[in-house]
Amino acid sequence: MEVDINHLVKEYGNMISTIAHRMIQNKEIAREAAQEVWFELCKSFNGFKGDSELSTWIYTIARRTVGRYAECERQVKMLEVEYFRSLPEIEYSGAEEAKLEWIKERCDWCITALNHCLNNDARLIFIFRENVGLPYRQISEIMELKESNVRQIYNRSIQKISAFMNDTCPLYNPNGTCKCRICKPVYSIDMDKEYAMVQRMMRLADLYGKFEKELPRKNYWEKFLQ
Repeated sequence: MEVDINHLVKEYGNMISTIAHRMIQNKEIAREAAQEVWFELCKSFNGFKGDSELSTWIYTIARRTVGRYAECERQVKMLEVEYFRSLPEIEYSGAEEAKLEWIKERCDWCITALNHCLNNDARLIFIFRENVGLPYRQISEIMELKESNVRQIYNRSIQKISAFMNDTCPLYNPNGTCKCRICKPVYSIDMDKEYAMVQRMMRLADLYGKFEKELPRKNYWEKFLQ
C-alpha cells in the first residue's frame, strides 16, 4: 500500500508531537522521541499492507517508540504532586504582554506533570483517549490489550486525575481549594474573558484540547519533507 508522507505529516504530525510531549517532560527528549517516530514510520512504509487502519499502524509505532524513551520517566505519587504544589509560589517577572502565554505554558506543564502519577501504559491510554480522541476499540489494538482492560485502566486514571484537578486546579474548577504554585498569576488575568470556556468545561478532554489548540506543538517532522 502506497503511503504519502506529506499526508501523514499534515494528518498526524501534531498528535505525534502531543504524545511525545505528554509522555516525556524533558522537551529535548520529547523532540528526539517524536523525530524517532517519523524515522521508524519512514523505514516501515513498505511494510504496511493495510491489514489495520492507517491511524492504528501509525499510533502503534508511536506507542512503541515513545514508550522506549519514556521508560526512564519516573512515576510519581499523588503525595509528591501535592508536596510540589505546596512549595513557594512561582512569581512572574516578564513583560506584561507575555504574561497570559506564560500562564498557559505553566498550566500546560502542570497537567503534563500530573499525568506522571500514572504508569506508562495508563498514561498512553489516557493520552490516546483524552488528547487524540481515539475509541476504546482502536486503543485496545494499539496497546495490544483487551478492550475491557483498556476501559478499566482509563476509568481509574480519569477518576484519579479528575479528583485531584477538581480539588486544586483553578482552571478545572474555579470553586476548588486552590493549591496551585501560580495561583496569583492565574487569578490576576481576566478569568471571565480568557477562561470562560474552560470554567464551563466538565471534562478533562476539553481542558487538554484547549491547550493543544492554543499551544501548538513544534513541528518535529520538517526534515522528513525535505
